[in-house]
Amino acid sequence: MKAKFCLFALPLLPLSVLAAPLPDAHESGVHQEGAHQHGLGSLSLALNEQQLILELHAPAADIVGFEHAPQNIEQEQQQTAAFKRVQDANLLFTLPKQAECTFIESKLIDQDEDELNEHEDNHEAKADNHKAKSTGADEHQNAAHDHDHDHDHDEHGHSDVLVQYHYQCLQPQALTSLDTQLFEQFASFNKIELQGIIANSQVAATLSQEQTRAAW
Repeated sequence: MKAKFCLFALPLLPLSVLAAPLPDAHESGVHQEGAHQHGLGSLSLALNEQQLILELHAPAADIVGFEHAPQNIEQEQQQTAAFKRVQDANLLFTLPKQAECTFIESKLIDQDEDELNEHEDNHEAKADNHKAKSTGADEHQNAAHDHDHDHDHDEHGHSDVLVQYHYQCLQPQALTSLDTQLFEQFASFNKIELQGIIANSQVAATLSQEQTRAAW
């Protein structure tokens, strides 16, 4: 499965209300679609008046410890615990006290289901296309071969996790830094690329186990 980097909306604050785009991913070093890399996460930040959105995008292997569906009770428990931990913003992020930010809620999307649905839709369209164009047994065999090849590719693919965190900040002008404990809670992370928008200014930083704070 290909990695995706997208900003999805919570009912409390659709990110579409932010007029300015996030910094260009190429300029800030963020690896986007097609660049799934274990140990590398990306964190987006957007502030609109008093509402702050953080969004974490990471390989499932770095959050859960594996990228396939749970195969036993132990893995189910491991996944449940990991998803609970990654949604706890108070455990993962520290914002300046002067900003008076209160964590409201978080939302997690496991991309496996979205990717599976997308693959099935694409496969059905491909099968219909082959059926319409086929004029002999050889073409049908080629279509079947392509179908099997696609399944083999997805079965050995990657999966990613998206989590969005929503805050209310009473003094947003004091929001001048962010500290993260992601490296403590998820030890397989090597680097997290941060990009965002604060007061019409763009923020970009590389966080690591040695550098867990970004200031602007």
